[in-house]
This record gives sequence, structure tokens and C-alpha cells, in this order.
Amino acid sequence: MSVKRIEHIDVWRFFAVMLVIAEHVFLFSGVDKYWSQVELYSLQIERFGELGVLIFFSISGFVICTALNSEKNSTGKVCLSAFYARRFFRIIPPLWLYLVCLTLFNKISSLQALTSAAFVCNFSVFIKNCPWFVGHTWSLAYEEQFYLGYPLLFLWAWRGGKSSRLLIAISTLMLIALGLRYYGHLFSSEYCVYFLFLLTGCFTALLPTNWMQRLRNLSFLVWFSAVVSLICLICFVPGNQDSFLKTIFYPILVQIIVFGTPTHSSISIVKNIFHNHGLSYLGRISYSVYLWQQIATAYYPGTVWWQTLFYLVLVFGFAALSFQYFELPCQKLGTRVSNRLKMRT
Repeated sequence: MSVKRIEHIDVWRFFAVMLVIAEHVFLFSGVDKYWSQVELYSLQIERFGELGVLIFFSISGFVICTALNSEKNSTGKVCLSAFYARRFFRIIPPLWLYLVCLTLFNKISSLQALTSAAFVCNFSVFIKNCPWFVGHTWSLAYEEQFYLGYPLLFLWAWRGGKSSRLLIAISTLMLIALGLRYYGHLFSSEYCVYFLFLLTGCFTALLPTNWMQRLRNLSFLVWFSAVVSLICLICFVPGNQDSFLKTIFYPILVQIIVFGTPTHSSISIVKNIFHNHGLSYLGRISYSVYLWQQIATAYYPGTVWWQTLFYLVLVFGFAALSFQYFELPCQKLGTRVSNRLKMRT
């Protein structure tokens, strides 16, 4: 049973990758030479960049859980080997292409490429082996580590009444994150928080039909209030309170904003943005954009701001070609392998 693609979620993927790119451009590419106020707003810029990653996490959790839920409803079971095959052909080949190219052009060492390919750049002990050109794979590390255990959690949640058990897991993880932060274990606390966004995306996918319909039918005023609230929290909350809010409130607000987008609204600008096929397509190629933008937004002595923008245009062009002629064939192969594994099971 195929899962219908939700177009406005692809638009959110585009916005998410643009938040990450904006952070990299303003804080790391050397643009501060042209805008003296960058340092003054560096904390807010960093928070918006992280928000892009958190949106990605929520969408990833929602998408994989929707697919698993669809398979469970249509066949009565879940084939874990088929799930991992689909994830492998979706994530690994584009990453390997990126790492191989960087290694061939001596941008990273073989050890650095292997560290990134092993999805451990989110562990502090390995960060020294994850310099700029592979440093952004920390987010992929969280996702892959989540994929290793989540299908089992999904099956456990399904047998316990779907979302009720998953809600217990989310609440427990939230309390653990707060406890770890209280006792000074900041890295472990952040680890739990990032998993929270993946889990809340999964929880949203498992909402009962009537609840999901209510979320999809939110009024523009409610949705816009959530958007403004999140922006205000990111911009004005002091650093010592941000981690608490990111644990308790940000996951809820992100779910409302992303999955409750009022595409049905009579507000034309919302409909035009989230029904825009061009933006939706840019969201579909966002994985390659995310990988390769790291080259464009790196700091190069003597580079001026317009050159960085030109490099980013090249990245989007290359990502479109990669998506059409490399990623899609890999995904189709993954679907065929997945279907064969399901038939054997």
C-alpha cells in the first residue's frame, strides 16, 4: 500500500534546509565582514539554524511512522528488513557519493569519511574527526541511530493501543532529558531532546483519524499564533531557559506549525506558498542540498558574499541532477528490494 505524498511537508523541508543554510552563511562563511550586526544576533541565528534541523527530525519521524503504519494496516505486520532496505537506499548512497568526492579532492581524510559514514559525528568523542565538511552529518547520525531502534518501539506502541504507549515513551524521555540537564549532563540531555522531535513526529503520524483531521483543519489564527510564539521564544528567551522550552514546548509547537499548516485557508498567501510545486520540488531535493551546501557555505579567505550565493545556486543545480539521476534510481531500487523482502516474509 503506497502512502500519498503530502506536498506541503516538502515545502517545510525546503524552509528547514534554508534555515540551516542561512545560519551557515551568516555565522561561518565570512559574511560578517559585510554585516557588523551578525555577532550581535548570533545566538538567534544559531537557534533558527537548529530549528531547521528540528523540523527535519519531526518530518522524518512522521514519514517513517506513516509508512510503517500503512504497512501494518494493509498487511497486518511489519517487515523490518524491508524497512531498513528502504532507509539504506534513501540515505546511504547520496551520503557515500558526497564523502567519496570530498575524499578524492582531499577535503577530508579517509578516517574522517569513515567516521561520518559510521554515523557517530554526534558523539563528543568523535567530533575531532568530524571537521566542517562532514560536521553537519551529526544530524544524520541522530536519525540513523533512531532508525535502529524505532521499528521495535513502533511495534510495542501498536500492540499497546498505538499512540498511548508512544506518549508514555515521549513523556519518559522528556523527564529524562530534564533530569540530565538538571544534573549537568548537557550532552546526554541534548541527545534525548533531539530524539524527542523524532518521536513526536511519530506520535503525530499515529494520531486517530479524527484528531489528525482536527490538526489539519486548524484555523489560520491558531496556526499563525503558534508560528509567532515559536519565533518570539527563539528570539527573546534567555539562553538558560531555552533548553527547558526546547524540551517541553518546542516539540508541540513544531507539530502544530508543520502538520497543522492551514493549506485549506482562505488566506491566499498561505495557499500559494504551501501549494507551490516549485517549493515542493526544492523540498524533495533538500537531502542533497543539505549534504552539499556545506561546501558552498565554508569559509574561503578572499571570498565575497555574492560568490557564496553563486556557490549555493550551483549546489541546488547539482542537487536537482543528483536527485533525478542518482537518488530516484536508488530509491526505486530500494523499493524493489523492500517488496521482495516483504514477499519472502
